[in-house]
Amino acid sequence: MPRWIQVAAVLVGVYLGYVTLRDYPRGGRGAAPLALGEDPLQEALDEPLPVTVHRGERTFFLIKTHRYSFTAQVLAAHAYDWAWTNEFFDVDLGVAWGDQVSRLTDEYSFHQDARFLFWRSSGPVAAGERDYITTHIANVHTLPAEGKANVGRALRSVREGDLVALEGFLVVIQDAGTNVLARSSTVRTDTGGGACEVMWVDRVQVNKRVWE
Repeated sequence: MPRWIQVAAVLVGVYLGYVTLRDYPRGGRGAAPLALGEDPLQEALDEPLPVTVHRGERTFFLIKTHRYSFTAQVLAAHAYDWAWTNEFFDVDLGVAWGDQVSRLTDEYSFHQDARFLFWRSSGPVAAGERDYITTHIANVHTLPAEGKANVGRALRSVREGDLVALEGFLVVIQDAGTNVLARSSTVRTDTGGGACEVMWVDRVQVNKRVWE
């Protein structure tokens, strides 16, 4: 085997080991098993709640607009380290909720690409079924609350098939010049660009373990 291949293999192994250790959540506590069935809970705040966030030498304004929580099954999960990243939400969770999740995962395939969640059917899909799927799946751009490194690690540890429960806020992100960089969807019926939820996460449960 050429030496360059051996060196490349070692470097890949070191990187994967680093990612594994970096993403492994510390601590946490046990919790009761999660059950699917309920739709997300969303409540508009009486007044938007601004938070100043510093990332390196840059300052951003994060505006909480709605309390938001959901329990769902993970259809796909991706932690972005290079492409499609930004200073905030580098973990996307494609999720499904409700009492028909098992049927959806049996009948359709789901995948993430370029920070979108896509679904595919092997045959025609009726309009009512399309509406149901649209209102029961989401691609959520997640960002851990400030100072909650273990919440961030827990989000990065999520894998397809996990059951998760997230609590926090839907947010708008602005730069120091008040330019809007990201705005969360606040409805479940939209599709395409702008339809993803952007969620500040205070608490996350993955299967039977909680971090907050």
